[in-house]
Amino acid sequence: MAQSSMAMLLIVAAHIRISWSSCLQEAIPLERRKNLIRNGTSQPLGIWNVYGQKFQVDTPVAVFQILVEEVLGYNVFVDSRGTGNMAHAFYALAGCEQPENAQNQSCTGRPTKHHVSMALHLSNNISARHFDKVQRMKMGGMLEDLGSVGFVSQSGIQISSSTLQRGRESSDPLFLDDFRSYDSRFHSPERFFQDFRDIDKNLLLPCRAWDTDPEMPFYFNATGDAEGFNVNFSRAECFGGGDGRWWLAPSCRSNRRCLPCITGSSDGKWAIYPVEIMQKAAIWRMPLALGVAHYNGSSAFKELVMTYRDVLFMFWAPSVEFIEISPVFVRFPNFNFTQWYNGIMASTRQGEYPRHVVSNELMAMAPDARVMLQRMKLSSEDLNRMMLRSYSLYAMDPCFSCAAWNGACAWLENNRNVWMPWIPQKTACFAGQGMYDEEKGEFVSSRSNSVTCRACSPGRFSSLVVDKDGDTAECRLCPMGSAQASMSAVKCDMCSVGTYASEEGKTECHRCQRGKYQENTNSFFCSSCPTGMTTWMLGADWAGECRCQEGWYWINGTFNCSICPMGMSCPGDHARPLQDAGFWVEPTIRSVDIWGTGHWQELWGGPFSVFQCRDALQCPGGAVGLCATGREGRACGSCITGFAAQFDGTCAKCGGQSLWPIIVVLLVVVGALPLALAAGIFMTRARRAALSIFMVSIIFGQVVVCLQALDAIYQMDITWLDPAKAILQSLAIFSFDLDFSCVLPPQDFVLEYVVQLTAYPVVVLVTLLIWLSMRWSRTPVSFTAFVNVHGLLLVALLTAMTLAIVRPLQCRNNPNRLFTIASRPNIICWKSQEHQTLVVLAAAGLVAYPVTILAAITYLTRKYPIWLRSGGGIEVMERYRFLFARFRPERYYYGLILCTHNLTVGIIPAALVSFPALQVGIMGIVICLKLIVQILLWPWRLDIANYNDLALSAGLLILLLLASPLLNIDRAETLTFVAILVSIVMIVLPVVAMFAALAVVMARLRPQSKYAAFLCHHKAGAGALCRFFKLVAKKYVKMNIFLDSDELDDLARIFDVVRADTKCLVVVLTAELLNRMWCALEIASAHKHQVPIIPLYCDDYAFPDHDSIDVIESVWTEEQRSTLISFGTSMDDIKEAYKAASKLRAVKLKRRWSLEAQEDAVLKVLSVLYDRQIAEVAPAPAPRSANVLVCVAEQNEAISGGFILQQMVQRYLQSVTFLVRSPSQLEQTKAMFALVILSKGILEDASFAQTLLAIRKAEISVVTTNDGSFEFPSMEFYTQVEEGNLVIPGICSNMGPAIARAYQALLSILALPITPHASMSILERQVHQICQRFGTWEDMEERKMSKVSRVPSDSDKRLHDEIERTAQDPGQEASELREGREAIKTSEHFET
Repeated sequence: MAQSSMAMLLIVAAHIRISWSSCLQEAIPLERRKNLIRNGTSQPLGIWNVYGQKFQVDTPVAVFQILVEEVLGYNVFVDSRGTGNMAHAFYALAGCEQPENAQNQSCTGRPTKHHVSMALHLSNNISARHFDKVQRMKMGGMLEDLGSVGFVSQSGIQISSSTLQRGRESSDPLFLDDFRSYDSRFHSPERFFQDFRDIDKNLLLPCRAWDTDPEMPFYFNATGDAEGFNVNFSRAECFGGGDGRWWLAPSCRSNRRCLPCITGSSDGKWAIYPVEIMQKAAIWRMPLALGVAHYNGSSAFKELVMTYRDVLFMFWAPSVEFIEISPVFVRFPNFNFTQWYNGIMASTRQGEYPRHVVSNELMAMAPDARVMLQRMKLSSEDLNRMMLRSYSLYAMDPCFSCAAWNGACAWLENNRNVWMPWIPQKTACFAGQGMYDEEKGEFVSSRSNSVTCRACSPGRFSSLVVDKDGDTAECRLCPMGSAQASMSAVKCDMCSVGTYASEEGKTECHRCQRGKYQENTNSFFCSSCPTGMTTWMLGADWAGECRCQEGWYWINGTFNCSICPMGMSCPGDHARPLQDAGFWVEPTIRSVDIWGTGHWQELWGGPFSVFQCRDALQCPGGAVGLCATGREGRACGSCITGFAAQFDGTCAKCGGQSLWPIIVVLLVVVGALPLALAAGIFMTRARRAALSIFMVSIIFGQVVVCLQALDAIYQMDITWLDPAKAILQSLAIFSFDLDFSCVLPPQDFVLEYVVQLTAYPVVVLVTLLIWLSMRWSRTPVSFTAFVNVHGLLLVALLTAMTLAIVRPLQCRNNPNRLFTIASRPNIICWKSQEHQTLVVLAAAGLVAYPVTILAAITYLTRKYPIWLRSGGGIEVMERYRFLFARFRPERYYYGLILCTHNLTVGIIPAALVSFPALQVGIMGIVICLKLIVQILLWPWRLDIANYNDLALSAGLLILLLLASPLLNIDRAETLTFVAILVSIVMIVLPVVAMFAALAVVMARLRPQSKYAAFLCHHKAGAGALCRFFKLVAKKYVKMNIFLDSDELDDLARIFDVVRADTKCLVVVLTAELLNRMWCALEIASAHKHQVPIIPLYCDDYAFPDHDSIDVIESVWTEEQRSTLISFGTSMDDIKEAYKAASKLRAVKLKRRWSLEAQEDAVLKVLSVLYDRQIAEVAPAPAPRSANVLVCVAEQNEAISGGFILQQMVQRYLQSVTFLVRSPSQLEQTKAMFALVILSKGILEDASFAQTLLAIRKAEISVVTTNDGSFEFPSMEFYTQVEEGNLVIPGICSNMGPAIARAYQALLSILALPITPHASMSILERQVHQICQRFGTWEDMEERKMSKVSRVPSDSDKRLHDEIERTAQDPGQEASELREGREAIKTSEHFET
């Protein structure tokens, strides 16, 4: 490796030394010389000197180098590593990285660094074999032979010029360059040569050291000389004993007058051409003694010849080795091929013309250099002159490359006439070339200063042209239908059959793609196979290779292909199409006239009619028309008579297991509904114990609704997988999608559908008979319970009913463009009489069930607030507790939302059956909206129900998302429709957002009043009344009323509210109102800013006259008057406002009036405010229907507080609540609780005392509240009442003991606070605590039923008699009183 690197350094150094100077005067300067460019790589022109630094080849290399550098202008690199091995040159030109490595030349296809190698011998078998090997490395070859160098390379017997000259100049001249002069019979040539015995034998190899020459037998065969040849050892018999050095020819073997002839050896073993020399000597009687010089490279052989010059020697020419003695060949007869072929070497050895070999890349990179090398011819005389000149220079400067270059330069200077024709004219292009414009970088068709010649690139051919300047060539594009892959082409190859070239300038013809063919040559296109047909291979060359492509099928008798319908698999070619799993293909058989002979034959083939089956298991994949076991008919939609459907898609013979759907339905009708009715009875009789049943029933109902939604999702066009598919299939019972083939006539879907529609009326009839039978039993059931049970069923099963009813309308499009019912694919929609009948029945079912149910629920929900306001309506509302009782009171409307959601879920599968993607999308939106509404409203009474509903809805949504990848959305119209909807949504959303923002801005900018009315009142005199006013107004209309206890957080803002944020000021006129400073400011502010004022005269209020108004300031202190002035209101403003208010139309209200009358007064105020009739007053509840009684003192504010409590408790409990004003209202009451409001003076109220006694007599539980004004009496008070010393107007003195006991029992109950004049939030919390005293709604129902059904016991009768007796006997002993009290407590405890 180190030696190779050193050699490369020496070569580079020599090259640099030469490059310092130029040879020719017109030489192109070094800086203007260019490299070769190939694939973006720049490199000098590389020369591989195969013989290394030897003058005989180095001198021609130098000539080529000088001309390429100085005339053509290329940079040149000469690699002189050659050792004479031709194979190394071939591998170097091929781009191999290690050309000298015989085991691995590293030929990787990289661009070569060597482009030219000169004087190569190709006739040698080894050289020819390597040349062919390198050529086969690449299509088209890698090397190019440019022809002879010009001189002949010849080997033979030579003689020095001096010896030859002495022979010619002797007295008996001999022409020693002629073989005939050496005939020993006629001539004595030995006188001119050295005696062979005088030559130092140490310079010669012993004969025994000569290696066996395979040509030795030729000598014996040609000469018959057995003496000079050792046949056994195939070796010459040398004279001189075992240490002999010379092989003597026969003609001098006896006299020893032999001429010395020296030859060399190869590697010290092989003698060079000994047989040829000795054959010539024997045949032509030449007295030669052959000696072989020692091997020491060529120096020992040269030294021997140069020492003993008068000798003959075997060598080749031209050569620089013996240039000093100017050797001349001894001429023999011309080469005789036949003799040499037969091993007779008497004639001259055949000479060889060394060749110029270049890389085939040279033509593309430097075509002018290639042409010049091709023209470069050197004669032997020219070469000898150059070598002689170089040798003389080498003696002065021992640098082979420098000497060769100088010798070549000298020859070039003196022989311009020889080498000038070698230089190609710049624009005179040869065959394989074309004119190329260097500036434009393209081939051209006319000459110019920038035009040179360049080899035609692939895709072009060279066309010779003649112009005014002579012959040249241009590179033209290959026409369409032809191509050329090689460079320097003179023609383009026509495309063969099965190929084409669609453009000009193609480097290759492309094979016809699959589905095309070409039967002609020279084509620029391929013909397409008929529609639906293709070829199985590329390059089809006739139409018969077209076959049906995959996805198409062969139509027998037509010799055409038809596209494979959806639901079928078509393997192509002539194979029969198959139906896919889940599809059923109606077999088609046609009669065809075979070849027009009149012979008709039935053939299978299209067009096929494909139906989509309900389930892939019912229609297995395979031959057309194939059904699962036991199935028949269109789309395998029916079971064979006597068979029933199975879960695996097949049908089996009817048996006990086949009747399970019917049995389940019967169990539901006969067993489940009576159980539900019995549960309703149980719940009405033991509500507290049945609270857990109520909770479980709500959860169970939610689960049932969820399962129905799952059934709806299962009916979507989704490819469900097991085990989810098996689970969803079991939900078919909810939508009554059962198989009745073992009970009803098979394939009679109309009858099945009629049975499904009439199933619920049958259920109603059965339960009605059960209810009627229980009417005469000991435990009768109310009609309300009957209605609630069926209402609960209808609401819970609304989705299932909808799914079952719309099933005939769920028509799915099939691949054959026919619509069939999704659940009964054997029924064609809209066209068959059967389906038309089903549509009529479905329309009737929709009206009878979903539409009627939803309309009824809408009506009930709309009437709910009215019934809640009305006492009579409460009773009606209890009948529909199935709709309202499950939800919080303020979310009573959620039942309508839930039913609408359930109905929508049931309609989606049928309404969007043709758009599977929309089915999933809309279903997801509906479930998501329901989820959002449920979260926002939190509607269920029980928190556990809210959480359960939330979890079920989220689960449905997650299931829908997970199932969406299984959706069948292969239809393009579905995708287009979904894309349009998505685009609409994307457009609508920002538009809606923009309008919302605009609405908010407009609402902000538009001046409007925040409050519809401002209640101006005296808190002590009308605080509770104003709260009642606001409650009544909110009950009838949606309006915002300002009440200071709710709204006021800053006293200074109250006048800004009156001035700017109030539409009307309602002045609630009570005795002290006009004397209140703040009320005066409110009235004055409203009058001053022209805010309408509506006076409300309470009780028997009379407005003061003008004189009283003029002295109104006397009611205020000086400080109060200053305060009035500080708010910008003068006394005159107040007086003016009072006087104006006194003239206004007023509304009267007396707090002793009934609830209807007081509500009517409030509505009159609202009618004045809105200038229209607001609403009709709702009737008040009847006392006998009330569940809760409210008892108050007959005082104005106490009565208003009682009405407030009555309204709020009734709304909270959804139970009839009545304000008791007299004991007579308690007759035949069924109330369970009495709610007593303890207020100031209530114990001195005779009406209250009598009412309390009636409550105790009716055994009604009591809950007490305290409005804050009540003060608990002392024990002395009870004594005075018992003894009759405390006079209560309207109460007889003999009733004192009973009243005392009643008061003591009343006040022993813990009273809850109630503040009617407080804020609404405080009041609602107080009412909530009060209602908790009553227990749950179930507790109230339990008490009510127990009270109705309980027969008074003897102890109860004795207790009442004792109470009556005590009331008549005022002198009863205290002990008796105590016993009565204990009995009352015991009775109350029993009730609790």
